[in-house]
Amino acid sequence: MEMNATRALPGHGWVLAACLLLLMGLFAALVSTTQLRPEESRPVEVEPLSDGVLQLRFALPDDGAERWALWFPREPVDRLQLVSADGWRSEALDFFRVGADEGILPAGYAFLLPRNARGAMVVEAEIEGGLHGSLRPVLAQATDIRRVERSGVALAGAVYGGLLILAALALALAYASRDRLFIGFFGFTVALVLLLQAMNGHLYGLPGVRFFGLWQLQGLSALTLIHAAAALWLIEAYTMPGRGYRQARLVRGIGIGLIALAAVCLLNLPRLAQISQVLSAVGWTLAGIAIFGMLADAARRGVSMAWALTVATALTVLTGVWVALARRGLAPQGPLLHYGYQGAAVAFALLLALALTHRIGDYRDQRDRDRLARQDTERRMRREAARADLSTALQTQLYGLDPGEIPWQGFRLLMDHLLPLVPTESCVAVLRGYQGRDHLLVEPSDALPSVEHEINRRGLILRRQATAGLAVQQPVQPSAGGPVVAMEALVPFQVRAPGWGVLLLRRAGGEGFTTDEMSVIGELVRVLQLHVDQAAAAVKLRRSAEMDALTGTMNRRTIDIWIERIFAGAQRSGQPVSVLFIDLDHFKSVNDRFGHGCGDECLRAVATALRSVLVDADMFGRYGGEEFVAVLPGRDGAEARAVGERMRAAVENCEVRHEGQRVRLTVSIGIATRQRGEDSPTAAIARADKALYAAKRQGRNCVQVAPAVFS
Repeated sequence: MEMNATRALPGHGWVLAACLLLLMGLFAALVSTTQLRPEESRPVEVEPLSDGVLQLRFALPDDGAERWALWFPREPVDRLQLVSADGWRSEALDFFRVGADEGILPAGYAFLLPRNARGAMVVEAEIEGGLHGSLRPVLAQATDIRRVERSGVALAGAVYGGLLILAALALALAYASRDRLFIGFFGFTVALVLLLQAMNGHLYGLPGVRFFGLWQLQGLSALTLIHAAAALWLIEAYTMPGRGYRQARLVRGIGIGLIALAAVCLLNLPRLAQISQVLSAVGWTLAGIAIFGMLADAARRGVSMAWALTVATALTVLTGVWVALARRGLAPQGPLLHYGYQGAAVAFALLLALALTHRIGDYRDQRDRDRLARQDTERRMRREAARADLSTALQTQLYGLDPGEIPWQGFRLLMDHLLPLVPTESCVAVLRGYQGRDHLLVEPSDALPSVEHEINRRGLILRRQATAGLAVQQPVQPSAGGPVVAMEALVPFQVRAPGWGVLLLRRAGGEGFTTDEMSVIGELVRVLQLHVDQAAAAVKLRRSAEMDALTGTMNRRTIDIWIERIFAGAQRSGQPVSVLFIDLDHFKSVNDRFGHGCGDECLRAVATALRSVLVDADMFGRYGGEEFVAVLPGRDGAEARAVGERMRAAVENCEVRHEGQRVRLTVSIGIATRQRGEDSPTAAIARADKALYAAKRQGRNCVQVAPAVFS
């Protein structure tokens, strides 16, 4: 059992969508419950007196005991201070240097008016540097201003906390999946957190990074460009995984250009203070358009969650452009718009995290496909190895066997190679009329009596199933309607009718054989039959090549091969070998008188008579024409002479009739025995041939032994 198997989540796409809507609903509920505007505020008339000086006119109640305050949205300015005509001056606040009394996450610039402030008042707001086109004050009671500040802290904390959680999630996913894309998402998320903190003015109040306020607007522009480049590269890697896209190279080039502009901004050159904002706005907008285009194309190609990211990108770009225009006084502004942009950025990051996490599902699917492919490859390799091993064993052990032994030995080899691959309780091979014989092989062998009885009982059914030619599985039940005690696989053999054959494999219990196992069984059965048929055909072919077609005895070529082997073995063992040359007397006259048909019949009769005298260890064949050769391993000259006399008598006594007439046949025999040191039959054959001619000279129908007749 695989321990790493996990249960898939049904309908996971809809579940994730519902969870995402839940998160967005919770964020909307958080925004709706926060107080981003005072409950009660008084109108303030704003009149620009000069560049960087605003005159504020408002009226305070004469009988109120509550202290009042002026609150400005937190926009990037170098200094903001209020001054009244009676000499009252507020604390000077700086966007890029958060004061100790403001806390670490201030939502705006809050100025407490003097406690004795009553009636009509005129206050001047002195503003230095930065972007102050959207500085519009709000006059409210100090308690309401504090509520607005706390709401801003809550929303900013929620935004930063959510992004930091996404960054931690990116690290965890990068560690789990070893995908560098999650490291890229981590960098994108960190860049977004830094950018939002810089836009809110919170970055400059955090310990360790306050020094970033030295770059002022150019630092803000650099963070904007870095975040745009990170988003551009990340979306390019997500939507264009292939490296063959020319668009991908273009996108990477734009990202490198944005990083180069960010590096220029970090030089903090005074002349670039105002231009940097334009460059960052243009770069950020171009990156947004490029991202929108890549996501739209990915959505068209069916990339997961690309449509949702396209919509989120459009909202983020639109709200970002609106905020940029509002800061320059070119569009109306409001706190909801400011936090709406941040919420859209967080939603985009969250959707991107889900989209990237979906890659893990793709990895898992790919891993499962790879695992299945590997298992399939391993199965095929095991099957091919078993097939090759069986083929090798059949080739080495079948060829050279007696035809009757070939099927039995082949099926024994089949079981030896099949059973380790397909565990079974029993394996039975039943063949009727295969290679001219019946075979029954049983594994384990001690079950042969019971199996033989069952095969006889099921013979007709098995024959029908074998004739159908289909491999099947069937349950084994002790009685009709009884429980299934085993499963039986039946694989038919290809046997020419009226013969038939089946391979029966039985496995205890109700668990059947898998498709792969049935395939392996069928494959090995086909290999077996191929080699058995080839081995049997090779035996027949070899015998037809070794035998003389007329007499059914060995031909001269086979005799020459075997006599060489016999003499070499006799030389090693020191055993005697005798060679007998036999020639039919007056055979030409038989052909002339009775015809060649009668001559052929005489040769067959003589061969039968001569072979009847010999034993199985002796070699006998037709050497050519009417000459025969017999080789007697282990017999010396005296024993060979006795055998020769019996052979001469057998031929003399055989009867061959042609058209009612008896054809009298005799033979002359020359015998030679291997002498000491002879490992080749050449000399012995020459001596036997001379002994044969001596027998001819002695009047035929006699036996002569060499070398006595020549000495």
